[in-house]
Formats: sequence, C-alpha cells, structure tokens
Amino acid sequence: MTARHHHYLSQCYLKEFTKGRGKKSKLAVIDFREKKTFETIPRNVGGIRDFNRIDVEGVDPNLLESQISEFESEAARALKNLNETRDFSGDVKEIILNLIALIAIRSPERREHMRSFHADIAERMTSLSLANKERWEAQVKRIKEENPEFDDSVTYEEAKEFFESKNYSIEVAREYHIHMEMVQIETILPLLFGRSWALLKTDAATSPFITSDNPVCLNWKEPEKIPPLYRNSPGFGLKGTQVYFPVSKDLALIGDFEGQSGTADADDYFVAGLNTIVMHNLYKQLYAPKLGFKFHGPKDELFNGNRVLSIFNS
Repeated sequence: MTARHHHYLSQCYLKEFTKGRGKKSKLAVIDFREKKTFETIPRNVGGIRDFNRIDVEGVDPNLLESQISEFESEAARALKNLNETRDFSGDVKEIILNLIALIAIRSPERREHMRSFHADIAERMTSLSLANKERWEAQVKRIKEENPEFDDSVTYEEAKEFFESKNYSIEVAREYHIHMEMVQIETILPLLFGRSWALLKTDAATSPFITSDNPVCLNWKEPEKIPPLYRNSPGFGLKGTQVYFPVSKDLALIGDFEGQSGTADADDYFVAGLNTIVMHNLYKQLYAPKLGFKFHGPKDELFNGNRVLSIFNS
C-alpha cells in the first residue's frame, strides 16, 4: 500500500527531541494557534496527506516520498553519529547540511506563500485583461486564432462579473511546488556549505534545546544596523546573517560567514536565548522533550516552558 501521510518535518529529526530519542517516544508540543499543550509521538506532527505525491503520467506517484525516505535513513545515522562523537565534519556535516536545506525550504506554509504570490499575479493580469471590452475581445480573438479549439463563448460581461464576484480560488499544482523546492534547495546548499559552523552543547536533562515546525532560523546578527526596509528579509547568501538550527535536545548549530568553526558549551542563559529564537520563528507548533525548557520573556527574564502560552498570549 502506498503511504499517503507524508512528513515535511522528518521523523528522524523530531525524535531527537523526544524523551527517549525513539519514534515511539513522546514530544511535548505547544500549539500557539490552538493555545494548548499536549504530548504525542513524532509521527503525529510535521506531516500532511500527499505532501510529496507526484501526479504525472508515467511517474510513480510515490517516487519523491521514497527518495526522501532513503535520505532520511542516512540523516538518522548522521544525527546519531553527531550525538555520539560531537564531530561535525565529513559525511556527517554534508548530510546534516542537506537536511537543513530540505527542512528550510519545504513546508505547507511556504507553499501557501508561493500560491498566494502566484494568485496575486494572476489576479492583477486578469484585472488588466478586463480593463475594457475592447482589450478583452482582442485577447480572446488572438487566443482563438492560435488555438481554434478555444471556447470563446464567454462574454466580456460574464467574465467581468465572475472576476469581480471573487467566487473562485487560484491553486498552484503540487508538482510545481515540488519543482521549485528542488531548485531552491540547490540554490541554498552552497550557501550553507560556505558558512562556518559552531556546534553548541547543552545538558538536555536540565536545559534542553527545543525545535519547531520551522526550525531553520535565519536572522541578521545586528538587525539594528540594517535599514528597516530590509530588516525582515535576511537571505541565505547575505553577509551579516546567521543560521541557527537546533540539531537535537543536546546539540545545536550556528553558521555564519564571518564566524569560526568549533565546539562550545552553552550555558542556561544562552540556551534560553536560542530557544527564544526558535519560538519567534515557528509557524504553529513548538516541540521539546519536556515543558521544563528555558526561554527569555519580553523583558529578557528567564522562564520555564510551562509559562510560554500564558506569557506570549497575555
């Protein structure tokens, strides 16, 4: 039977934040939209139906899902190796940077953003086409000449009424989303490899790193020095930016173009700061091995995770 529930957030990644590091181990989940907390296994979050399905004649619809599953097996071994050795180099580094690229680009929210962008362009073009009857009829005539089978029975008045009613939705094919995601992954991978990466360690028993449904955090290192127009638009290829990625409840990576590679211990205050970055970058959900993780409040106070909803929804 073909699997239809596809994960955009790899289970092999999520299980690194569970209590027991297994697929059946549980995550503590904080859902900011639903304003609730609960526990569940990695399989039950970070996935939706047919996310990787390809509906093209002559192509196995499960092709991409199968390929991603094969890669995730390699990623699981790399994550385990890094956790045991603390050595971020060689094949381990290559696989994990590929995992970061994969997670950074692929999500339902990014697809909706792209759909909305294309829908806006389509509506603007249609509005121009319907600016007046003469323009509409000239375009219909040209299309009919190029494609005699084109149905030109819809009048200008009918088309304009339908357009102005907004009783429609504009969709983008899943296969187009998948194609664009692969293009973007190929674009950002060299930019990830071009950064220096610092591996940070913590004691997960007392101060774990947390993750989210959008765990690749790209930020300006000194946002106050960036013109307001560009402050919310850091790019993977721009100097002065930093990529933060929580690898597991014990480990995290920070990459920038100006920094140095190495390994360092992170104290509770620093871990709390990084956890706060994750919280401000999420789409909907935050994941942790327990609600006892630490984060910074609005005035930079140190709080435990069981205070998150009460503080950020107050």
